[in-house]
Amino acid sequence: MRILAISDLHTDFPKHRNALDQLSETRYRDDVLLVAGDIGSRLELIQATLSLLQTKFRAVCYVPGNHELWVRQGHSTSIEKFFHIVHLCDELGVHTRPVRIGKVRIVPLFSWYSRDFSDDGHEYAYQLHGWTDFYSCHWPQDVENIPEYFSTLNTPHIQRYDEPVISFSHFLPRLELLPPRSFLYFKALPEVSGSSLIEKQLRQLGSTIHVFGHSHIPRDVMLNGIRYVNNPLSHHRNGEHVTFPEKVIWQENKEM
Repeated sequence: MRILAISDLHTDFPKHRNALDQLSETRYRDDVLLVAGDIGSRLELIQATLSLLQTKFRAVCYVPGNHELWVRQGHSTSIEKFFHIVHLCDELGVHTRPVRIGKVRIVPLFSWYSRDFSDDGHEYAYQLHGWTDFYSCHWPQDVENIPEYFSTLNTPHIQRYDEPVISFSHFLPRLELLPPRSFLYFKALPEVSGSSLIEKQLRQLGSTIHVFGHSHIPRDVMLNGIRYVNNPLSHHRNGEHVTFPEKVIWQENKEM
């Protein structure tokens, strides 16, 4: 058994969906896929994508990203839509809660970004004027701190497990996982990229590996004893062609 990581599928783009359609029907039958968010905003697209992946992999584990929580019709708030997606995953058999598979414990971490990643970003605030989350996510009035709300949903599962732990979230747990701001095209990204609450929880879990997404910037780096991996499908374009970036992060009886 192998565990593979992917994020930012954005299968509302046909070429991204085609990359998944073309995956082998047999190569990944014994493997587990971690999907670190951002399939798309439409429920029927989320369902179709996850259902497709289940035909390719032994098991699929998933956390929603920010695109999934855009509310355009059918839901009153992003929280309501979030729980609708979790319920949909339950019906499909997609794992959104901790699960032991083989000799490893996989722990999904729900999350949202906070401004604790900000440094000198005030001069780039104008870049956030068109940030879709600010217009398409709608939060209940009684949810004042969105990152803490999602972090609290993880609390019942935050414990030390007897087996190695691989955790994953959509958003970044550490600012260092972004390049320096001078190298970013979207220089306001740190303000909407992640939260230190994720890092706190994965440390409490004793994670060996943490997978994340959102930035669309591939990373595979060790920081303070933990391996952090970002493997976005959306990055792997060659003109109009998108290829599935096979990223194996764990192999039974052999840590990658």
